[in-house]
Amino acid sequence: MCAIILGEEKHGEKMKRLIKYYMIIIIILILFLGHGLIFNREKRTYKLEIISSYGDNEAYHPKVITFNKKWNGYKYWMSYTPYPGGNSGYENPHIAVSNDLINWYAPNKKNISLDEVKNKYKKKRYNSDSHIVYNKDKDTITCYWRYVDDVAGSVTIFKRETSDGITWTAKEKVLYSKDRHKKDYVSPAIIYEDSTYKMWYVDVYNTIRYAESPDGMKWTDKNKISFKYPEKLDTWHLDVIKTDKGYEMIVVAYDKWKNHNKMDLYYTISNDEVNFKDAIKILEPERGTLNWDNSGIYRSSIIYLNDTYYLYYGAVGVTAERGIGLAYGKDITNLVRDKTNYKDPKKVKRLIKKLER
Repeated sequence: MCAIILGEEKHGEKMKRLIKYYMIIIIILILFLGHGLIFNREKRTYKLEIISSYGDNEAYHPKVITFNKKWNGYKYWMSYTPYPGGNSGYENPHIAVSNDLINWYAPNKKNISLDEVKNKYKKKRYNSDSHIVYNKDKDTITCYWRYVDDVAGSVTIFKRETSDGITWTAKEKVLYSKDRHKKDYVSPAIIYEDSTYKMWYVDVYNTIRYAESPDGMKWTDKNKISFKYPEKLDTWHLDVIKTDKGYEMIVVAYDKWKNHNKMDLYYTISNDEVNFKDAIKILEPERGTLNWDNSGIYRSSIIYLNDTYYLYYGAVGVTAERGIGLAYGKDITNLVRDKTNYKDPKKVKRLIKKLER
């Protein structure tokens, strides 16, 4: 009987020790998570509030252009494609405008896309890769985008043009490849300079090509672009701007296709349109955090204002959430992510005042 009682006492003491042990673990976890999610809330990264015609805030593939004076009421214009949860059915070209770099909305009350794919055929037909360019000679903005038909195996670049940002011309076919496995036009980055449209795009085998056009319709391939990465990588999406420093390119790249949602962002520059320097990494996802951009960087866009770079970066999280974030700095190799909570009007107002200085 005594042995039984002693056994029960020992078992009870063991259970008390286990409960105490688990309680300590729980307290440590609470303190750790609380430190990251509550006490350090200001260190979180937020994505910009850019609401599409479908009601989501998962804008992707941005292109931002700027004006010294307001163009039809706005200094900053953006094209983007919504991509909620990676659903290509919503990946249609949209336009947003801003006068402060932070608050973005449709240029009119009707927030609609510039094109809708009518026959998606089980998501095998979809739009992607929108881009806008300003023609100062015509005083117009042109939006280009890529249409993929995986039923036929083809790819097409379309465009629409506007002189007021509200009314757009009918859709026109610009480039076409009947077999996108032999010829493709991924992520076209276009500028207008010296009465010439200049385009950099990614062809098959992750090859960057440079092309020119006198009218934005008839294009001629000029050169193949090559440069080195810090490691063996394949180019995917890119953007190019022309500044007093030269042709500045930002580009995302992957080591294996299965990692194309885990990419970093790189930068390179050229004095002409073709000969680019070795690429250097300028931004990577916030891996190992709970932030929305903790998986990979995608196609991003840069502008250069008052000796400052503003990077609108597309990114994706491990939950497949997409969006556009903001980073900026005087040095392209030392950009700082903005940590403002864009849902807080007071904090947004302070940020805008800071950027205006």
